[in-house]
Amino acid sequence: MYRLKRLLTYGILLLLITIYFGIRYGNIWKQNKTISNDPFIARVGNQYLYPSDIELLNDTCPETTDKSPQYIKEWACRQLLIAYGTSHSHEIQPLVEDKINDYKNDLLAHHILEKFVNQELNSDVSLDEIANYYNNNPNDFILNCDIVKGTFLSMPKKATGINAIKSLMLSTKPIDRKKLETYCKPYMNTVILESSKWISWEFVLRKIGFQPLGDATRLLKTNKFIHVPSRKRIYFLKIDEYKIAPGIAPLALMEERIKTIILHKRRLALASQIKEKLLENAKKNNTCVIHVN
Repeated sequence: MYRLKRLLTYGILLLLITIYFGIRYGNIWKQNKTISNDPFIARVGNQYLYPSDIELLNDTCPETTDKSPQYIKEWACRQLLIAYGTSHSHEIQPLVEDKINDYKNDLLAHHILEKFVNQELNSDVSLDEIANYYNNNPNDFILNCDIVKGTFLSMPKKATGINAIKSLMLSTKPIDRKKLETYCKPYMNTVILESSKWISWEFVLRKIGFQPLGDATRLLKTNKFIHVPSRKRIYFLKIDEYKIAPGIAPLALMEERIKTIILHKRRLALASQIKEKLLENAKKNNTCVIHVN
């Protein structure tokens, strides 16, 4: 949300600056505009949009290739707004200048406060802090999908040595785990070996290409090891742990998110403290005088 507000602020500021200079230098642009003999796509007054402008846009922003008609309309509307502003500069220009100054001062104050906060912020978050926040706010960590830990493989039926897969997956010996990892290297696109990480059950099924006949959640609840052959492939699913939505997500899965939340709260609290201290010092040396309580 914070980043979105900042992007909106920059966007509005850029638009105001564009209008401001359009008003201030509009006549100069009109006088100095070199009109090309090339066919143009759109014209507003003495402002022209050429095919080369669209080509340049597509080269720098490929994702806009299919949005050229919309861009042309936006360009035309923008030129019309600037033209209107130019013809009413006596009433609009002071308002635009005030807005630009307001945004400039807001951005300056924001960046200075950010600098002070960054200088004083303690970015270390202990495991105890993370655990306390997790335990005190369980409703913030409700799962929206089933998650699982385990080892999941999808192999061609004709793969050599496939009969040894089940025993390697069920073994707790490190040497067997190494053998499994070595065996699976040619099939990394359809295997999941990171058994210590929580991952979405839906992602597991999609990754290995396995489509259960019944309810996928029920399959998770009722099986620890699944060995299913299909016409061309064999699926092996070893389920170590699982959590069903809408239960509470495990702490290990939420650690980074909680750390981000704690740091964000710290930043807000520190920013308030810095502003209070700034005001207090300014009042003491008579730099700031406020006549209300």
